[in-house]
Amino acid sequence: GSVAALKATKVQVKKISTVVKADIYPEFGTYPGGGESPLIPFGSEKNAEREVIHGRWAMLGVTGAWAAENGTGIPWFTAGTLCTPDDCTAVADKFPGAVAPLAPEGSGYPNFWAVLAIEVVLMGLAEAYRTGLTDPVFDELTVGDVSPGGRFDPLGLAESGDLEELKIKELKHCRLSMFAWLGCIMQGLATQEGPIANWQAHVADPVHANVLTNAASGFGFY
Repeated sequence: GSVAALKATKVQVKKISTVVKADIYPEFGTYPGGGESPLIPFGSEKNAEREVIHGRWAMLGVTGAWAAENGTGIPWFTAGTLCTPDDCTAVADKFPGAVAPLAPEGSGYPNFWAVLAIEVVLMGLAEAYRTGLTDPVFDELTVGDVSPGGRFDPLGLAESGDLEELKIKELKHCRLSMFAWLGCIMQGLATQEGPIANWQAHVADPVHANVLTNAASGFGFY
């Protein structure tokens, strides 16, 4: 009897559970539940596409800044000094989780010009496909569509829930990450340290290491 009652309870719980809809979490823009901003009226689909793209770069940037400094102790704004036209071999073993260098010692690799060429080709092709300058090689790609799906969704996230709700969640994370990246830039200017070092200093002494004291001293107010 108790087993049957338990099963009936589970069935009842499943029936009354509801899926959270996208319009519960509105965001200004083109996504469902959005509407018009009371400050800056929305008027360009292209700007909505750019916002998502910038937000995705910001999410990668914030994650990369955290991982690089946490794994190597090198702040994000000095990472570029490790790979210059004169010498780029310093990055061979400077990445989190490195168990072996990227190239044998004395080989001259990684090479700055090789790295630059690879980045130009890969980023150039990606931008050419995205903007329609070149016909996409994948059927899923459509100019102006920032969520192509298919092979670009290997984890099947589009099928894991309400797609429109997931788009809104991504937009929220994009905006938060862009704000976080702006914070990383201002921290670097004010303290000459990375976000991990700033956070550790604040936790150790929150009274004397915070946004007010760092901004005042870093920007020359005292």
